[in-house]
Amino acid sequence: MFCDGVADLDASERARYADLLVLIAAADGELVREEIQLLEGFMGRAMVHPEARTSIRKGLFDTNRLSNLLKNAEQETLRYVLRDGVLLAAADGDYDRRELRILKKIAAAAEMGDDELKSLFDWVSSGWEWHTDGIKLAKLPARNGSLSE
Repeated sequence: MFCDGVADLDASERARYADLLVLIAAADGELVREEIQLLEGFMGRAMVHPEARTSIRKGLFDTNRLSNLLKNAEQETLRYVLRDGVLLAAADGDYDRRELRILKKIAAAAEMGDDELKSLFDWVSSGWEWHTDGIKLAKLPARNGSLSE
């Protein structure tokens, strides 16, 4: 992945970023391969220390943490979470209502309006198309459950 400003957040905000993404991924009660791949990539891009990743993963199914994570969160952190969280929520092929509920709570805490949030969902849709085009241009095979199907 390209260099990203999320790596410039302080360590506690990067951990909060990863914690919130884990909550989004686990919201539907199931973690699929695509979500795990994205989560690991996002944590790497944010330069979350491997030991911190281990403790973050332990919170996968503790959805009660959302309100605590939103308290005193920096706006910039929450906006990175929304950008990457919308993509993460789409990774398994659809948006679960529980994922959407968490994303809306984060958007409210980030003071992001409905139109801005919708723009992120539209951006993800465009990204899927762009990614699929790259697979076709490179004449790569479609994989079961992949974005190229």
